[in-house]
Amino acid sequence: MSSDRLSLLAHLHMQRDFTAERIEYREPMADVPGRQVDIPKLQRGAVDCIWLSEGAPGEFTVNPMLAPHATVQASTEMFRRTFFEGAPGVQRLLRGFDAVRRLCAASEDLEFVTSTPEIRAAAAAGKIAVLIHTENLLMAEDLSMLRAYHELGLRVTGLVHGAPQTWIDCDCEQGVPSGLTDFGREVVHELNRLGILMDVSHASMTAIDQVLEESRDPIVASHSNPKAISPIQRNLTDDHIRRIADGGGVVGIHCSSAFVDIECQRGRGSGPGISVSERERGLKLLDDVRSGRLDPFAAEAGARSGVAKPLYERFPTVGLEALVDVVDHMVNVAGYEHVGIGTDFEFLEDVVEGFAGAHETPQFLAALEARGYSGRQVDAIAGENFMRAMAEVID
Repeated sequence: MSSDRLSLLAHLHMQRDFTAERIEYREPMADVPGRQVDIPKLQRGAVDCIWLSEGAPGEFTVNPMLAPHATVQASTEMFRRTFFEGAPGVQRLLRGFDAVRRLCAASEDLEFVTSTPEIRAAAAAGKIAVLIHTENLLMAEDLSMLRAYHELGLRVTGLVHGAPQTWIDCDCEQGVPSGLTDFGREVVHELNRLGILMDVSHASMTAIDQVLEESRDPIVASHSNPKAISPIQRNLTDDHIRRIADGGGVVGIHCSSAFVDIECQRGRGSGPGISVSERERGLKLLDDVRSGRLDPFAAEAGARSGVAKPLYERFPTVGLEALVDVVDHMVNVAGYEHVGIGTDFEFLEDVVEGFAGAHETPQFLAALEARGYSGRQVDAIAGENFMRAMAEVID
């Protein structure tokens, strides 16, 4: 591998603790066994830049049947809802952004950045460049909030996560008509004007179509694989991969084994599931938040601090070669100049063996070289492709 290679992981999380008052990153300097991301693992993996997503805020699963919905056309059934709407949604994002800024300020190893020259300068200084990112652009349907987020340093953003917003559909639930509303189109235009790079992972197929139509800038999908390889709802069609590339954008690989091979999802072993009483308790919690009887931040803290019961007990996985097959497919569809690394680390239950955390980034890049990719091509996939798209939009 080239000694001056810049490695960028375009979408990941780190473990956090939630209270009703704040969000704190959990022991970021500790090299905790089994964790997919912490500062020591980023350093061991020679990672130069991350998009640190404050995550999908306060989403509550109402319907536990995740796998069936993921393998068929998008559902119009009540699937997920968020605790945060209106002003609390804005406050929730601000708390996440504040947590990222405080994390960077407290660490000699991290550098908060807002441009590609700053990324390269941080890497030259031996630091890990951090851009804030969110998967759910909560803004109380107020474009002035976008302008405020930009002032706070937001330069790359997802649009929607597992719960649909009023202005955009997600992949697992769509309105009728689907896609973007008129206000959603205004959001796209304002993000273009501000110079914030849009990330359409988790958006519905129609919403992706319309973002591509409306955006004058390149867009990306930070953590999505091809439907042609694993036809789960969250993955992208070859047409979308090609159109994102045609606009100058990039698609980052996802490191969930189910995103690489749908049989890993179909083969998950039975778990305890969600009982009727648990579902009813969850629905009451959501109703209490919506009615004002319960603070949404207290509700999120309680939901996240409890012992989560997995829907499954067994999670089949694939190896590194299968992930490289995904890269091969995307390169064949769009060209190596439009493929990057997303990962979606920290909370993957079925992470790809061989690229199971930030520390194994060199193994993935070595696997690309072993497959026959040139040093220049691996440099592009490792980080330069995302850097190019970012430079065009945010610099």
